[in-house]
Amino acid sequence: MNLKHFITEYDESLSSELSIDPLGQLIIWSSFGQQIFCNRISSVANDVRHYTLNLLHHYVIRSVLYGENTKLGAALQKKYDGKSDLKLKHACLIFLENIYTLSMCYSQGKSGVVTTGVLGIVKARDKFAKSDNNPQLIFGNDADSQLLTQQLFLGTNGRYKTPMMNMHFFDNKYNYHLSDGISAWKLAGDFILNTPHLKKLFYALCTYLRAQLSVLRQSELTIRFFDIDSKLTQSYVQSFRSVAFVGRYAKDFWLKMTRLQEGASGVLYDVLELESSNQKMAVEDIYQQALSRCHDADDRALLQHIVHVEPLLAGITLLFSGLLQHKKQTLENMCQFWAARGLDKDTLPKCADPVINDKTLLSVLSGTAYTRLEQLIKVAKASSVTEQIKALLKYHESVMQGRGQLPWLTLSGKTLTLQVPVRALRADRRNEDWVNDYYISQFRHMLQGLWGKDQ
Repeated sequence: MNLKHFITEYDESLSSELSIDPLGQLIIWSSFGQQIFCNRISSVANDVRHYTLNLLHHYVIRSVLYGENTKLGAALQKKYDGKSDLKLKHACLIFLENIYTLSMCYSQGKSGVVTTGVLGIVKARDKFAKSDNNPQLIFGNDADSQLLTQQLFLGTNGRYKTPMMNMHFFDNKYNYHLSDGISAWKLAGDFILNTPHLKKLFYALCTYLRAQLSVLRQSELTIRFFDIDSKLTQSYVQSFRSVAFVGRYAKDFWLKMTRLQEGASGVLYDVLELESSNQKMAVEDIYQQALSRCHDADDRALLQHIVHVEPLLAGITLLFSGLLQHKKQTLENMCQFWAARGLDKDTLPKCADPVINDKTLLSVLSGTAYTRLEQLIKVAKASSVTEQIKALLKYHESVMQGRGQLPWLTLSGKTLTLQVPVRALRADRRNEDWVNDYYISQFRHMLQGLWGKDQ
């Protein structure tokens, strides 16, 4: 299982996706969503606290490893090939993330400290409980150094690596001195060094990490939490006590870096800014309002693609949902289900027409996303409800076969047999409801943090 792809882009080979995406639509709708958000917002990267934490850690590592005053001690010289060794950068990232998480865990329950959303907090609590409240930390990049399993991919840096690469802070090998990244690091430095508590934490971390890198004996690579100066751990908590607190001091910087307030995402920003805190708008209403407010042709096209494609994806999902309601049913039963909802053989073709007629829509897709949307259009264009069902079953089987999985349904003659547990259709599901949100929930979460609102 390639966890790297899980973090950087959608990879349906992961088993966690198999039970929630039987039609392989995620790769389609996420492609349209990322046309708007440019990988600044994703299912795993949508939190201003972790964005800021990761930036600080990389600024520390960049400053320390490329500093003339930093020397590797004998303990690390045996393990790493100099200060530019990628594995050493991994070790530094893991070490800093662990100190942060343990610091937050130790301060949980204190006024203003919110540990909800802190990656690894459950593991940290377990570490404290099993170590007489003084957990061990090992400097290194091996499994025994990691608080989280697969921490390089599932930790803060793993989740925020792609957006920060897209902002030119570093490349895939954590080379920090990119020609496109000069202005990014200048802005980052100004932000960190002009925010008093971050500046204090930055210098404390640089001093501590530099000392850790210089140790002579292997035994010195293993420490206990209380070996770390409490001023440093308390400084972590002060700077990252809650998402809302971070948002209040980091908003302007991240809006500038992510450009989320510009283009199509900027129009969505304006719509969500007007949203009542007590009543969330439906995703379809958000996109329709954004479209009505947007005047730039290119930005309108990105919003229009989503408004055009989602009724097709949602309609096909509704048809598939009908297939999952009974262990056994006939094709005629399914036709009756469709008709009982006021739908007929022309419903899906009408949903497909805007997709077909939007000449710029398919061209923004490539690879699997393009192929699947083409196939779903063919499903929708089948001549009758029965033929649409048969075409959908063949499509679903091909998706599952590509994953090395069995299809959820089989058709023998005119009888449909469900091979997985029955999944009842939500009682309040309307025919016109959208089923995919194109990162609106993640965008909303990011904005709530940037606006300094408690979540």
